Amino acid sequence: MQPRHDLDAEMIVLGSAMLDSRVIDDCVIDAEDFYRPAHEQLWTLILTEHRAGNPINPVTLAQKLLGSPIKGLTDVYLHECLATPTTARQAPHYASMVRSMARLRRIADVGTALVQSSSEADWATVDEVLEANRARLDGVVQMEGTQARVRTFADALKLAVDRWDKPKPRAFRTGWPELDDMLNGGWRPGQLTVMGARPAVGKSLVAGCAAVAAAEYGCGFFSLEMSEEDMVDRLVSHATEVNLAAISNHRLKDDDWSRISDLVQKSADWPLYVEEASQFSMAQIRSKVRTWTRRGPVPLIVIDYLQLVTPASRSDQRERQVSRIAEDCKHLAKEFNTHVLALAQVNRGSTQREIKTPTMSDLRESGGIEAHADNIILLHREGTAEDSIIELIIAKNRHGKTGNLQLNWRPHVASVSGNHRNPYERYELYQTA
Repeated sequence: MQPRHDLDAEMIVLGSAMLDSRVIDDCVIDAEDFYRPAHEQLWTLILTEHRAGNPINPVTLAQKLLGSPIKGLTDVYLHECLATPTTARQAPHYASMVRSMARLRRIADVGTALVQSSSEADWATVDEVLEANRARLDGVVQMEGTQARVRTFADALKLAVDRWDKPKPRAFRTGWPELDDMLNGGWRPGQLTVMGARPAVGKSLVAGCAAVAAAEYGCGFFSLEMSEEDMVDRLVSHATEVNLAAISNHRLKDDDWSRISDLVQKSADWPLYVEEASQFSMAQIRSKVRTWTRRGPVPLIVIDYLQLVTPASRSDQRERQVSRIAEDCKHLAKEFNTHVLALAQVNRGSTQREIKTPTMSDLRESGGIEAHADNIILLHREGTAEDSIIELIIAKNRHGKTGNLQLNWRPHVASVSGNHRNPYERYELYQTA
């Protein structure tokens, strides 16, 4: 099947630009949308001359071609293009036609790649193949409406003045003002935070508190350790302060039911997503995040926990597998402009008496975690008292302070609290300036 294209439409666009350069800014089209390579290069030349304020006509363009020839373009061909349109006002219509055909060609390319990759792929890599082709198709969709624009310093300065005059938050609150202060505002988009703790210290509970705090602005929670029922029980207990045991054992009182009923109504519009499975690969996680972000921003992604994520290659050594997963978490944060909070196990050896608190070197199975993380938070708690203290050790922080902070440990309501904050407080959405 021949690729979809219309060379006459391409000539009309080029000829219209030479006939009246004022139509160039009205044409929603990129150079790579042209099917013929010579047309693509000629459009690039036209845009360059237009931005420089030079006249656009066959004579001036022919002079430029003397120094930088384009294969297939001659003085005669330039005049043929000029004679093609009957009026320059036709340009936006034909530019739309050329652009649409280019998008059809890209869709066809995705189809070809899908057929080829699906026929050559191994059964164990089906998720990676699906995600790769889904990303290709999304790339075609995201090109909708893009066009070249003239960007001057004055334009950039005006936006900067507006940004300085009316600053917008560049981070999302964590739910703990003390932690926000240390992290330079909270969870910052494009970053990876690794939260490590030995078993039963409370990393899943802390992550659940972070998810409830993020419920207003958007959070996705992947659990590879807890069931959905356990996740919901903890999130509800924290959000309502209903005793976790009463929820788990189905011994709710009238006041408990009233709080839960209130939460049902409040959470109806929360962009809070929960996914539970015994196995998740990073390709599956990325695919799910892509689906969520089509509905709106998801500024926080929680993965519980990192060492349980299915590695892309089972033949690699374990340290390399975990390092690759941490690296993919960082890429996930940057690709979707979100903050990834990945939980991690700490070696049991760090619980020996001579080692009272964990350190970064105690993160299980990989020093690569330390390398890829923007922030590393280690949890430490002594004793088993219901109401006690949990210590957050900010061991690494690329954009803020390191140090320790103490929060109240309240497991009976699945909560870790500092200064009191209403869990339903509406947070401002992060927006790029």
